Amino acid sequence: MSRYQPDPNDSTKQVPKTTVATQSSHIATFDTDALAKVDNPVKGTMTFSVASGRIWIYNGTSWKEYAAASSE
Repeated sequence: MSRYQPDPNDSTKQVPKTTVATQSSHIATFDTDALAKVDNPVKGTMTFSVASGRIWIYNGTSWKEYAAASSE
């Protein structure tokens, strides 16, 4: 099940679906890096990969990978 849907203003992009968040961050969480890099995102889309513990942010042209800060 995809967490994204077509952007109503631009059919070539996707936007997050309105969902009930199960974590406090409200960042879409995916099992793998590949799934975290969703197809056709809008600039500024942020996702998290459980597999690598990385945050992914789409800058308008490509996905950029960042290490998540530890709260431990």
